[in-house]
This record gives sequence, structure tokens and C-alpha cells, in this order.
Amino acid sequence: MGDDYEGLVDEVRASGERLQATLAGMTDQQAREPSLLPGWTRGHVVTHLARNADAMWRFARGVVDGRPAPAMYPGGPDARASAIEEGADRPAELLRADLEFSGARAARTMGSIDGASLDTDIHWKHTVPARMIPVLRWRELEIHHVDLGLGYTPADWSAAFVAHTLATELPALPGTGWDGETPDLPEAELLAWLIGRPTREDLPAVPSWPY
Repeated sequence: MGDDYEGLVDEVRASGERLQATLAGMTDQQAREPSLLPGWTRGHVVTHLARNADAMWRFARGVVDGRPAPAMYPGGPDARASAIEEGADRPAELLRADLEFSGARAARTMGSIDGASLDTDIHWKHTVPARMIPVLRWRELEIHHVDLGLGYTPADWSAAFVAHTLATELPALPGTGWDGETPDLPEAELLAWLIGRPTREDLPAVPSWPY
């Protein structure tokens, strides 16, 4: 994938479509059942993905308008958590509609960033260039799709997603102070282990991701 910005935006759109296909069969009862993330139902995960889409849209809109957003979530972590709690118990139909609208808007706006603006700073967990916006969204979509526990697993990740993510995240691991031995695993399983979603037991623990 390299630095193909338009290609990354296309990956975001395709990832969102796969997620919507999974959610199409989610019932209200399933939305209220636990996800694979401790303490979160599937409704929490879907609502988080929708509010993350809003954050990516604010970042992208700020770059396009020449007025970068000052923060990922207005009101900070407490406001983010409150928004997720407030939306988590909605009917499955509303969860799907919220995610579809917010995700499409985010992808459309990040796709409108011109090449001259791709190095504009955005204020994510740390400062990163605007060219990272689709990367950040792609990772949220693919990883939390697995977290829903609705049949989508690391084995379903595309080779492009696995390779692109491993290329930056595996070299960053030693910088956390971790000095263990990297397990010999197929690449999708290696990525799952690296980001705290191990597919096997007895693998060495790694620091919480993202680093």
C-alpha cells in the first residue's frame, strides 16, 4: 500500500462495507450482549466506531478548511466515554444507521484532502500528519470488527491490512521497553498478538497497544 493515500481511503470504504454487512444481521438482543472487549456490549463497540468516525471527520474537515481540529474528542476522554454510554443501548437499526452515516461522511471528507495538505499536523493521541487519518480509521474498523464477536476474526483481515499495520507497529514494540522474543506465527496471528487479541494461549504478554 505504501503512501498511496487514495488507496488507503478506498480501503477504509471497503472495510466499512464489510462491517455493515456483518451488522446487517445483528439483532437488538445481540447488540446488548457482551462483545469481546471487557465491559463493553456490541452496542458500545458500534457506538465507539461511530464516534471515532466523527473524530476522523473533524480531523479531515479541519485539514480541508485550513483550521485543524484542536483535539480528537471535544470535551476530552470523559465526554467520549459519556457519548459511548449514551448510545450503546440503542436498537440495532439505529446503531447501524449511525455508523453508516458517520463512517461515510468521514471517508468522503478524508478523500477530499489534497496532496499539498497531507503533511498537516493533526492532534491524535500524539501529533501525526493528516495522511495518517485513513490509516487510523482503517485500523479502528478492522480491529473492532473482530471485537464484535460476530464471526469476523483476524483470519478475515486482508493481507494488505496485516502487512501495512505490522510494518509500523512491530518495529515500534522494542521502544516500549519490551525485550521478549517475538513468537513465530502466521502474519495475521502475529498482528492479533501484537495488538492484544491473541488467537492462542501461552503467548508472551505485550504492552497495551497503541504504543
